[in-house]
Parts: sequence; C-alpha cells; structure tokens
Amino acid sequence: MEEKKNNAAASGGQKKGTGNWKKIVIICLALVLAAAAYGWYTYNLPAKRLERALKKADALMEEHNYEAASSAYEKSQDINGVSPQALQGQILAELYRTDEMAAKASDIPSRAQVCDQYAQIMQLCDDAMAAVQDTSDERFTQPRTDAEQKRTSLQKGIAAEYEKVDCVVETEDRSGSVRLPDGSDIPYTQYFDLAKVQDEYYPYSEIIDAALKQDMDDYFADPANDISAAVKTVGAAAKDAVYRDYVGVEGFYSGRGLLCVRMAHVQVSGNSQKNDYCGMTFRLSDGAQVSLPEIAEMTDIGLRRTVRRRIWSFVEQQGYTDILKADVEDYVEKTDPADFKYCIRDDGTLCLIVDQTAPFFEGRQEILEIPLELED
Repeated sequence: MEEKKNNAAASGGQKKGTGNWKKIVIICLALVLAAAAYGWYTYNLPAKRLERALKKADALMEEHNYEAASSAYEKSQDINGVSPQALQGQILAELYRTDEMAAKASDIPSRAQVCDQYAQIMQLCDDAMAAVQDTSDERFTQPRTDAEQKRTSLQKGIAAEYEKVDCVVETEDRSGSVRLPDGSDIPYTQYFDLAKVQDEYYPYSEIIDAALKQDMDDYFADPANDISAAVKTVGAAAKDAVYRDYVGVEGFYSGRGLLCVRMAHVQVSGNSQKNDYCGMTFRLSDGAQVSLPEIAEMTDIGLRRTVRRRIWSFVEQQGYTDILKADVEDYVEKTDPADFKYCIRDDGTLCLIVDQTAPFFEGRQEILEIPLELED
C-alpha cells in the first residue's frame, strides 16, 4: 500500500515537472518571438531604413557611380520626412555627374545641355533650402554657387562663338472699334510686332526676348498710345478717318556678333502721321543692348563730328533746302552720343537714323537712314 502511494507521488511529481518544463519552453519561445518582433520593428523603423539607404547611396558615391547614387539619395528622401543628408547627397551626386558631362562636352549642343543640368542643380538647391527652412545652410548654398558659376562660364563661352542668330515675329494684335452714341462703330488698328530669338542653344535668348517684351509692355501701358481714347475724343468726326497705332518690325540684321531688330512706331490719326524709329541692337556675347558709341568705337567728340558731317552732307544731297546747318549742329551738340538712333541694314551697313524726334526734322513723315561709312 505504501508502495502504491510512493508511485502515485512520483507520477504526480513527473507530471508537475513536465508542466513546468512546458511553461518554460513557452515562455522562452514567447521571449524569442518578442525579441524577433522587436528586432523586426526596430529594423524597419524609418530612421533605420533611412540609415541603410544612405549607406547604400554613400557607397555608390564612393564608387563614382553618380547617376545611381543620385537616384538612391532621391528615393531615400521619402523614408523619414525631410532628410538634409539625402538632399545634400543628391545635389552633390548631380553636381559631380554634370561636371563629368562638362569635361566631355565639346560642341555647342552638348555644352548647352550641361548648362541646363547646372540650372536644374540650382533649382534642387533652392528646393532643398525651402524644405529645411534654413537658407544659410552651407550644404546647399555652396553647391548652388558652384553650379551657377560653372553655368555662367559655359554660357559665356557658348555665346562668344555666336556670330548670328535667327529671329521670328509674333504679333500682339489689339485692334478693335469704338461704339459712338449713335450706335455706329469706328474701327482702329493697333498691334505690336514682338521679335523673338529663335535658336535652341543660344544662352542669352531669354535676356534679349525679355528686353523686347518689356518694350512691348511699355508701349501698351503708355496712355499716349491709347488709340481708342483718341477715337472717342474725336467722336463722329472720326467716321471718315483712318486710325492706326502700331510698332512694326521692318527687318533683322544679325552678324559679326550683333543682332539689330529694326522697328518703327507708326501713328496715323486722320490726315496726321508720325513715324518714330524704335529699333534695338544687341551684342550676342552677353545679350546686352549696344549704343552707337560702343559699335563705332569712337570718342564722344569724334562721333559727334562724324554724325554732324554725315547728317549735313546727306540732307544737302537729298535736297532738304529748308534745313539749316546750325539746327543740325545744335541737335548733334545737345544729344548724348548714346542716344543717337541707328540701325544696321541687311547688308551690314551701319546707318544713323534721323526721324521726327530730331527737332530740325520735326513734322516730316519719312525716316532717314544715313550710312555712317565708318572704318571696319
């Protein structure tokens, strides 16, 4: 009987021991799973994922695989919010990649493409500074400065090779009519011929186009050019009259590193007509407007002497007997040489312009083109 009790006690002890062991195994398994889950959670934290992505991108940078590195940095920017390190990495990768392109670029199209790449890097820097909200962060300001300087240098080199460019004209037509109280309509013509540089690779097209467009904007903003107001003022008397106010392009000259857009402002009001030359000439090497003294390469005294002699000789030859030599001399003396109007004809001839803005020629409708006959 005692033996049976001992056996039962032993059996109970074994069961209890087995149960404890199972509990221990379960606890251990739970701990292992918890540790694994924590490890997986920690491994996939945005900060950890970003850290791994940056290491991968950094390795690509060390291998000089800048295109792949740029892509890796760009992808890592979406992992954990704004990452200055990722932004900086992409900018530097793009800068180094573009530097390699610049070293290989030889012709104008390839160098123009490099200029576009540097411009994109400048935009990346601006976007990065806006994202981190710290415009003084040297991580972005210095690469931007580098990209801008390299782009400027390339543009100067490209522009220096340009002897000429092509242009097109886009007309801004604002013609219309004025309704009179009696219900009749008086039509009028108003437009502006806007010249634009047409060259895919010329680096200063935007500069020249902006100057020409500003001229158009100024024209339409000037109340003196509001032809509809003039028609309203005349009223019924305008029915049998012609009203036109426009700036028309008469032609282009481009050569020897210059672009001359020949334009005239024409105002027709009934029997009255005014013609005012308003052409513009640009230097292709930098896109800047050029004055007559700059093209002539003469001192003010020398240029005034030449202008005075050529105007007087021309008006004498053309039979303008009512023009006094003293009036011509007075005009030349009082006009700043930089304000002398001029144009370049299709054949490259440099001509002085005399129109109604010259006091001694006021009231005449024609515009004189007087060859200056300067030494080359």
